[in-house]
Amino acid sequence: KQWYQRRVAITAGGFYPGYYGCFMSMTLFLLTSRKLRRVVRPHFINSTAMKMFYDALTTVCSVLLINYASIQLCFLSFERNYTLYRHFYCLPHIICTLIYLFCPSPKPKKE
Repeated sequence: KQWYQRRVAITAGGFYPGYYGCFMSMTLFLLTSRKLRRVVRPHFINSTAMKMFYDALTTVCSVLLINYASIQLCFLSFERNYTLYRHFYCLPHIICTLIYLFCPSPKPKKE
């Protein structure tokens, strides 16, 4: 469902590589964060202090990733986006891809 929504948003905006890069990056970040949350969060909800630490850490990470991905909407051109990501060595994309690929999938809850 989300892929279709993003495709409609990309198509409506016209052909700018920045749109495609932003929406594909955000999809990767969203899928990784969902998978990581299901695996990591249960370890932090035992105490209030740890839960607050987890909430603060995930908020900071979310803001940084949103800004990192959405800068493409300002640049719109492939060359400027490539220069920016080359400056960061594409580390957020690489880290999220590795986490998504190698993080174990959570076990389904038994009812």
